[in-house]
Amino acid sequence: MTANVLLKFINNEGNILLTLSATSPTPSAISSLVVELDIHLPPDRTSLVVDHFNYDALSAGERHDVLLVPQPDAPRPDVKNYFGGSGAIAFPRSVGQVLGNQSPFLAPILRAPSTAYSYNPKDEVDTVEEPFATGQQMALVSAMQARNSARFTVLGSVEALEDGWFNGKVKAVGAAKQTITANRDFARTLSAWTFMEIGVLKVGRVEHYLSSTTAEKAGNDSIAQLGYLNPKIYRVKNDVVSCDTESRASASILMSCRLSPSSFPNITTTISNP
Repeated sequence: MTANVLLKFINNEGNILLTLSATSPTPSAISSLVVELDIHLPPDRTSLVVDHFNYDALSAGERHDVLLVPQPDAPRPDVKNYFGGSGAIAFPRSVGQVLGNQSPFLAPILRAPSTAYSYNPKDEVDTVEEPFATGQQMALVSAMQARNSARFTVLGSVEALEDGWFNGKVKAVGAAKQTITANRDFARTLSAWTFMEIGVLKVGRVEHYLSSTTAEKAGNDSIAQLGYLNPKIYRVKNDVVSCDTESRASASILMSCRLSPSSFPNITTTISNP
C-alpha cells in the first residue's frame, strides 16, 4: 500500500490509527506518508526511545527501553483532556516522532519525558553524539485532524497494545511497590478518539436573522429580530444574530452540550460584489 492510497483515504474522511515498533524497520510507504503530514520519524527507521530515569525496572533493568510515562495533562485549561488519569503508561521499544511547526492540525497527545532520547541500538557506543531527538521535543503519541475532520493518530509502540501490558505490573526506578499499567484505559480512549466515538461536536439547528439594537431605560441594550429566520442575503454593515445547538459524541451517543465563550465556533461569511 502506497502513501498516495492512504492520503486518498484520509481525504475521503477516513480515520487511521498507525502503530510503530522499533523492533522492525518502518516501511518506506509509512515514512513517506507521515512526512506528507509533517510528522518526522528517525531516518534510520530502526531507532528507539530510551530513558535512564523513567523506565520499568522489572522488564528493562538493563536496556531502559520500556518507558513509564504518566498520563498526559490537558494542553490548555480550556481544552477537555480525554487522555488524562493518574496511572503510568508503559511504552516498550517506542519510535519517537517530531512534529513540524507549520501545521495547525498537528498535536502531540503524549510527549516523551525530558530525559529520554532516541538512538539506534545497532550503534553500540558509550555515548550518543547526535540523537534524532531528545526530551519533550519527541512525541510518543501524536495526532492530526484534517480540515475534513479525518483523524490520523501515530502510536509509537505497538507493543503497548499487547494483553501483557494491559494487565502488566511495572515498577518505577526507586519505587517501593509495583503498580498496574494504565495501558488498557489509554488504548481504549485513543482508539475511541481516533475513530470519532468521542471528542466530536455535531451542529444541530442553525438560526440567524437580521437584528436591531435599541437602548432601554435601564441602560442595557435589547436585540430585536427584524424579518424572517435564515435569509439568504445580508447587506454590508447589517447587524446579524446567529445561534445554533451543539451536541458532543460520547461513546457513540450524542449528548447536548453548552460551550464556553472561548469555545464558540467561528462563522464564515462571503461578501459578493454589488
